[in-house]
Amino acid sequence: MEEFLKRNKFKFLTVLVVILFSAYIINGINEHTTIPDHIHSIDDKAENERTDEDNITILQRTLQKDPRNVEVLIQLTDLYIKTNNEKEAKKTLKEILDIDPYNKEANERIKKLDN
Repeated sequence: MEEFLKRNKFKFLTVLVVILFSAYIINGINEHTTIPDHIHSIDDKAENERTDEDNITILQRTLQKDPRNVEVLIQLTDLYIKTNNEKEAKKTLKEILDIDPYNKEANERIKKLDN
């Protein structure tokens, strides 16, 4: 056995390194492909259990798919106003008016914020 190890020491070490490296890579892939619990937590909540911040996150996700959805932008604006985030509310209203300059709801909300 000792003679076998001397003759095949390089092969043995190479195989050992490959095995360890493979285990390391597989562990890393598994670790980084697991979706964190907080990602699912919003979707798992009933609508009446969601916070305003949860709803903002959901609306922002929706806008990633359809950034020109004025109805969603209005809902997002209302949540920003509700959570006293006037800066984001105004920014969102300007986005709406860029899409639809005559949008009645956006114009009403921006007038209220400017007063």
